[in-house]
This record gives sequence, structure tokens and C-alpha cells, in this order.
Amino acid sequence: MLELIILPPLIAGVLAFVFHRSPRQVEAIAVAGAILAAFFALLSVNAFLGPEVGFRDFYGVFYMDAVSGLFTVLTAVVACFIFLYSVGYIRHEVKENIVERDQIGLYYGLLSFFLAAMLAATLATHPVVMWAAIEATTLASVFLISFYQNSSAIEAAWKFFIINSVGILLALAGILFLLFALLPAGSTSGGDWDSLMIVKEGANLLFLKIAFAFILVGFGTKVGLVPLHVWLPDAHSQAPTPVSAILSGLLLNIAFYGIVRTYQVVAPYDSMVSFASGLLIGFGLLSLAIGSLRIYFQHNIKRMLAYSSVENMGIVTLAFGLGGPLGIAAALFHMVSHSLAKPLAFFGSGIIAFAFKTKEMPFIRGAAQIIPLVAIPFVFIAAGLAGSPPFGTFLSELGVLAVSLSTSQMLIAALFIIFTTIAFASLLYRVSAMSFGSTPEGISAFSPSLTMMVSFVALLALTVYMGILPPPQFMHLLELAVHAIIG
Repeated sequence: MLELIILPPLIAGVLAFVFHRSPRQVEAIAVAGAILAAFFALLSVNAFLGPEVGFRDFYGVFYMDAVSGLFTVLTAVVACFIFLYSVGYIRHEVKENIVERDQIGLYYGLLSFFLAAMLAATLATHPVVMWAAIEATTLASVFLISFYQNSSAIEAAWKFFIINSVGILLALAGILFLLFALLPAGSTSGGDWDSLMIVKEGANLLFLKIAFAFILVGFGTKVGLVPLHVWLPDAHSQAPTPVSAILSGLLLNIAFYGIVRTYQVVAPYDSMVSFASGLLIGFGLLSLAIGSLRIYFQHNIKRMLAYSSVENMGIVTLAFGLGGPLGIAAALFHMVSHSLAKPLAFFGSGIIAFAFKTKEMPFIRGAAQIIPLVAIPFVFIAAGLAGSPPFGTFLSELGVLAVSLSTSQMLIAALFIIFTTIAFASLLYRVSAMSFGSTPEGISAFSPSLTMMVSFVALLALTVYMGILPPPQFMHLLELAVHAIIG
């Protein structure tokens, strides 16, 4: 049934172009496609995922184990909220003459193809197929980033396309090195993930190191790891807000999935684990540092959230580099928590930007007076992004600190505390300044659409629930994923 996860958004994308003259039908088709993808993803994980091994489907093209199951379910479920939020968001922009009515079909078609490509990447049996699916996300998202067709949006889209195209080529080179290092000449193996993970000896360690370095740098470009992150703030600030939510909340994970899979393949070799961990910790700390330091100096609300993504993906990478069951679990849990909280933050920022007719934070004051149901939770969401309870980021950051202290890496623990504190203070200061104080003259009360508020409230409830009392099924899946990665 794995093909049924990808087919609904793929079909929805085609139908969005066919019925582009009927916006209401296009909206319904796109949202239905996302909901069906989430339904089949949850059904597949719940009904077929075994405790030790994965399974193949659709003539061996698609593959699911605990790792791909976690990434697939996360992508499909969060996408449902983003698609629903898009309905009210795009309708408002059409009403304000920012978006033409004829562009609605294009928007939902591209967004549906984007989702289908991400799901194909997490379910691909072969690393080259995964790479092709991740490249497809680039092609879909570049048009979404330039959706407004102004000079700034086109420039951001070109920067995104050029930088990520270079990165994805490096990742392809790394995958080829990986296959060459693990598969001997004359091998009958197809080089799929299963066959690569069972190779325990005889690998060329030099080529394995080259492969991991290329893949980390290549996919790390799309993850937004410093210094490869330069496309991310521009893309987030220029894209429609739901697109920013899917870029930050989901696309970064899809690229990180390629790194996780590669680590899973090289994990049986002790020298490779130390080599990979060193690179991951280095990139993770650098991203955490630069991301946290840059948050305070942003004036555009979406650029601020973009640097928060750099900081949070730095934490995920650092935790993964620290390794061990606790480090890997903290990395995956933080990734999940960030994927829930970051779209939520973009949802709030989009509503606030509509109310004040600007994304520039110096012109936004007293938001709590005109949209209290959004502005007040937005303060807590910002704190949650920086690791405050009751959000799941608090638990995962506590796990990162625990594993660094338990392994006597005091410098890493100290730097982690310093930079997460800076990020917390910067986000809370910036968001509090927007939410409280006197409202500028000429700003009146604003009523968001029903679909925007439903998606905002529902995702907020899910995010808090996952932070306070994660469901046993999710924790079991997380445990299986950690076990699959470290063996």
C-alpha cells in the first residue's frame, strides 16, 4: 500500500492544473490529497511495520522501515495542516489582489507535487531514487518561492536553485562513492538500502569517508547547515507563508533523511562512526552558533524564523553527531518537535502580517490587542521553538545536554547552553515586542479566516500534546528508529 501514500498528492497535483479555473474544486482536491496521504501513511506504519525489518511494496520500488516510517508520517501529517492553512491564506491574498485568481491552480498543483516528491524520497528503496526525489523537491519549490513574481522573489528562487543544485550534485557524487565503496566489482546487488546495510566488512574505508563527507555537505546544503545556509533566509522571506512552513518544517527533514540513511550504512565501522560524528558535531555547533546569533538582528519576521530553523537543525545535527541511543533519540525527537512548532510559528506570523500589512517587525506592535487568540500563543510558540516547556523541544534539548555531560564533553555542553540561551532570549524579546505595547495608528481588529484558525489551533493542540504526553505508538516508533540506526 506504500504507493497509496504518494498517489493522492500526485493525482491532486495533476487535477489542480486540469481544474485551474475552478478554485474551490482545486482547494478541495489538494486538501483531500494531503489528508489521504496522511491516512495511508499512518495505516501503513500501524499495520505493517515490523519490529526489526522493513518491507517493500510496488515491485520493490518503495520501502518502509522504522526510520522511513517516522519521516513519512511526520511529513504527511504536518502537510495536512499546511494545506488547510493555505486555503484561507491564498483566499485572503486573492481578495487583496496580491495573487491572481488564475494562479490558484498553479499554487496547489506545485504544492501537491512538492508533497509527493518528499514522500517519494522517504519511501525510496534505492539511494539514487531518493536523490532523484529530493531533486524533484527543488524543482517544485523553486517555482513556489518565486510565486509572487517580483524581483526579490525571483532573486531568492534563483539563489535557492543554484546553491541547492550544486549541493544536490555533491550528494549524488557521494552516493556514487558510497556504492563504489560497498559493492565489489561484479556484484549482483542493486545497491538498495537493505543490501548496503548488510555489508559489514570488506568496504573501502577511504571511499566511505569521501562518500559521507560529500553527502553531508550536499544534503547539508538543503538542510540549511552553516555555511551552506545562505539561500534559506531569502527563500523564507519571499515565499508565501505556507510555503515557508513546508520548507522549514518538512523539506529540511527530507534532506536530513539522506544523511541519516548514510550514517546508518557506515555505522558498523568504528572508524567511520568517529569520523562521521566529528563532522556532524562541527556542522551542528556552527549552525547552532550562527543561527542563534543572527536571530536578534533580523527585522523581517520570516527571516527571523528562518534563522531559528538554522539554529534548530544545528541542534538536530549536533545531537545526531553525539550519537548513542540517547543522542540519536534526542535528534529525532527534536526534529519532530521542530517540524510541529515551526509551521505553527509561520501560521501565526502570517496572520500577524495580514493584520499589520507588513512583515517588518519594527512596524508591528500591540498585536495582542487586535488578534489576541494568535498573538498571545505566538509568544509561547516562540519560546517553545527555543526549548521552553510544554513543547517537545524542551525534552530533546535536555537530552542533548544530558548526553554531552554523560560523555564528559563539557565544552560542547557549555556552548550548547550559551547559544540556546541566546536563541531563547532573542526570540522571546522580538516576539514580545510585537505582541505587546501600543498598537500603531490606523491598525484595526483583524479576523483570520476559519481555515487559518482551525489549522493554527489544531496544530497548536497537537504540538503541546506531543510535548507533554507523547503517544505510546509514537514513542515505540521512535525507539524502533533509534534501534535501526545504531544497530
